[in-house]
Amino acid sequence: MELRTEAGRFVTASGMACGGSREIGTYALAAAVNELKAAGASCVGVKGTIQIPLKTEFSKAYSVEKSLYKVCRKRKIERVETIIQRNPLMRAPAVMISAIGYEPKEAVLQSDTQMFSKTEGKSCGAGHEIVLVKWIGLEGMLRIADEKEEELRRRFAPVFIRQIQSYRKELFAGKELEIARRAGVSEVRQITEGGILAALWELSKESGCGLDLDLKRISIRQETIEVCEQYRLNPYLLTSAGSFLMATGEGKALTDMLHDNQIQASIIGRMTAGNDKIIHNGEDVRYLDRPLPDEIYKILL
Repeated sequence: MELRTEAGRFVTASGMACGGSREIGTYALAAAVNELKAAGASCVGVKGTIQIPLKTEFSKAYSVEKSLYKVCRKRKIERVETIIQRNPLMRAPAVMISAIGYEPKEAVLQSDTQMFSKTEGKSCGAGHEIVLVKWIGLEGMLRIADEKEEELRRRFAPVFIRQIQSYRKELFAGKELEIARRAGVSEVRQITEGGILAALWELSKESGCGLDLDLKRISIRQETIEVCEQYRLNPYLLTSAGSFLMATGEGKALTDMLHDNQIQASIIGRMTAGNDKIIHNGEDVRYLDRPLPDEIYKILL
């Protein structure tokens, strides 16, 4: 939701994550705060709701709340309040984050001329290139590592586990969105529920364009591949808050700017006239299907 006033623009965003890890609040927070940044707004406050199953001890919720507070403090985010509730329908703890962001009037005027965010009502069209920023499935991999830490430690070397944990810093967006803003990117979409395939479907649906994609250009970390193979998951259907799809008429210029700032980016395809959503994988060709449930739920449920 967006509200414009004489002083500037207020934007709201939300994020949700569930599971047995005390870090689930971090994932929900990252998704919400990144949505605000993609809309050109800075987070000024968040409200959290922690729901737990009937038989779960409140100490579990307090642990999640403490971790969430620590992340908010580290990132200088004002936490308005946190509500803890029991929910008889829940099978695992869940955190819902509601965040509010603000963009000053001067920045709003600049945003309107740069065609940056989809919340501004700007559109992208046929011929625009699609850039993937960072890697698919990264958030999902981290959540799996949290939930299945003991199993993974028995399966993989300690250096492998440490490498997975090092990617936690990628959850929160930073310079990549500032660069996209300067480059006049017409569409920014965070990869969340349902993974990159869901994000691509929604991009096509909202723009009214088809897609022509190269699967081999989609960036994925080797650690994500190995964790997904361990649990027979499809990484293309795995949530990845902190990673983005960007549509632009100048894909190479954008990726060059991102690479100059040591940010992973690749052109994975383009938007086309019509409705066909084509995915190339070498000589094989298939069509993008409607979004499926996120693979993370196979682990959590």
